Amino acid sequence: MKKTILAILTAVVSVASSQAQIMYDSFNYTVGNPLGTTPATNGNWLPLNTGTAPLVASGNLDVAGLQSSTGNSVSWATGNIQEAYTTFSSVSTGLLFYSFAFRLTALPTGTTYSFGLIQPGTTTFYGSTIWLRASGSGFNIGLDNRSSVAPTSNYAAPTYDLNDTIFIVGSYEFVSGTGNDVSRIWINPSSTNFGALSAPTATITATGGTDLTGVGGFLLRGASGSPSGAMDELRIGTGWADVTPVPEPSSTVLMVLGAAGLIGIRAMRRKSLYGDRS
Repeated sequence: MKKTILAILTAVVSVASSQAQIMYDSFNYTVGNPLGTTPATNGNWLPLNTGTAPLVASGNLDVAGLQSSTGNSVSWATGNIQEAYTTFSSVSTGLLFYSFAFRLTALPTGTTYSFGLIQPGTTTFYGSTIWLRASGSGFNIGLDNRSSVAPTSNYAAPTYDLNDTIFIVGSYEFVSGTGNDVSRIWINPSSTNFGALSAPTATITATGGTDLTGVGGFLLRGASGSPSGAMDELRIGTGWADVTPVPEPSSTVLMVLGAAGLIGIRAMRRKSLYGDRS
């Protein structure tokens, strides 16, 4: 009994400790306003160039099995939009994870990346870039470790449809040496893996290029040929569970667990006082 209770408590503490996120953005800002402003009035989002600004939009992109979306979302137009980026406490060792939901409302007319991580102290050095290309009436999702060269074959096999909500989990792994860092993404991972202490097998893995010295920002990009779309629920953390939170247990479940724990403790005390008479 003692070992069982200890195992349960250890698991609960481990899961709880893994839920400390570096950043969570539900885009709970004024609907209709530009996402990036100078000075930043919507979280830490800043504009990167000129063009049609991404706008805060009403509604959410919900992902089944994930903690419910809150706040609003962000929408952007096709082509050379006013890119926006946000900053957070930088990470330069180990693993950094991120996640977000997105959907496309118009196909890309060229091969371009729309999301990426940013090296601290710069707005031009990107990693773990997520590329989009048209495929018939749908599109493919690709990954590159850097942003200088479009991936030629590093795309997931499925063709995704316009207006479908897609959940992306990504990671950037800092590896000792030069040119050894690794980017990974999981496209629509199974909800059975949400909140887990370790990540499942990635959908796409990318290596090569110049390593980032750290990661301290996230980019929403639009260039010639970029699609239009929307995104929601941006999370940054150092563990898989940080960016795939599951709904919190109901008060009833917590009461049951608490009662079970008390019963176990009482049984342990009784055994200690009277010995095992079984």
